Amino acid sequence: MNDTFTTFITERYKTRQDTNNFFPAGISDAEFREFIIDYLLGRDWYVVAPLPQDQVNELALNEILKKYSKEYRKEIKKYNREMR
Repeated sequence: MNDTFTTFITERYKTRQDTNNFFPAGISDAEFREFIIDYLLGRDWYVVAPLPQDQVNELALNEILKKYSKEYRKEIKKYNREMR
């Protein structure tokens, strides 16, 4: 996977056929997931357990939100207090 957003986009647009189209070329769900996990969690982030992709997606989402969202951390803290 590419290590920067600009590298990722440059590579995608090299092969774009509709060069007159000013809208984004678009990326698949799998490309988005792979890029955002590599970019926000690091290329070395992985799940050891043999889980299906939907469960890995949830784990990655949780890790990204914990790392980048103060609001999410507050929500989880409140939820954990209420569950005691």
